[in-house]
Amino acid sequence: MMVEQVTHVQTKLYFRYAGAAMLMGLMLMGCRRVTDLGPVANAAAAAKAREALLGDSTGGEGGATVVTGTGWATLKGKFVFDGNPPTMPPYNVNKDMAACTINGKAPLQQTLLVDSATKGIANVAIFVRKASRVHESAQPKGEQVLFDQKECVFLTHVFPFVLGNTMDIKNSDPVGHNTNIEGKNSFNQTIPVGETIAFKPQKEEAVPVSVRCSIHPWMLAYFLPRENGYVAVTTEEGSFEIANLPAGEDLEFQVWHESAAGPGSSLVLATPEAKELKWSKKGRFNVKLGEDEVKELNLTVPSAAFGL
Repeated sequence: MMVEQVTHVQTKLYFRYAGAAMLMGLMLMGCRRVTDLGPVANAAAAAKAREALLGDSTGGEGGATVVTGTGWATLKGKFVFDGNPPTMPPYNVNKDMAACTINGKAPLQQTLLVDSATKGIANVAIFVRKASRVHESAQPKGEQVLFDQKECVFLTHVFPFVLGNTMDIKNSDPVGHNTNIEGKNSFNQTIPVGETIAFKPQKEEAVPVSVRCSIHPWMLAYFLPRENGYVAVTTEEGSFEIANLPAGEDLEFQVWHESAAGPGSSLVLATPEAKELKWSKKGRFNVKLGEDEVKELNLTVPSAAFGL
């Protein structure tokens, strides 16, 4: 009888201790780091997969381009200012006067350049956000592309660039400059007098990023690296042309100007011709071109698009 009582007590103690051990085990598991529990989702890889499925990380609604056509086509056109264009004031040049002024006069700002004869708007950037096919002519060619500065201004105010090429940053002035590029291809380096420094950007930008000189703070330009050559910047007369675009598929274009009033300086139009293109509030429109088609857009830009 005594032996049976001892055995019963031992059995109760065994189950009590076992239960406590299991509870303690569960509590410890709850306190462990997530990474201790075995394989988990990799956030970076998930973001990369999402980007591949939905388009670039900044585009959001861009979506993957579907291959539907063959052949190539061209989009060309012109941006024309509607209204009285503003007069650009001179830069506030306050140092290195001999090198940074012409006959004692500071250069004019370039924030909104409108041709007096044609009212064409310069420095409008227009580019394809996604393309399923890229013609050989729009592929990077491993070229060296010059980005120069002289008389204390960047000679190319909006600088389009195809990844795979090399950017030669040159200083043609008799004074030193500092070239400071913002964005994913951050670059900040002094360019000595008369020298050229090679720079090879690696990442595409969704919109142009600023380029400044910290020595001469009025100096300002914009840099737009893209994965292919489906990008253009309007000339002094406001014209542009992008050749050898993939035909037979919807192409979404982004339009940008540094002084535009849209989000991120996107150029937003609500004119009749823009409505036909279903111009969005993000400065985007879609076009499907036929094989060998040359489509021309003549776009009127009211002063309100620049917040004037």
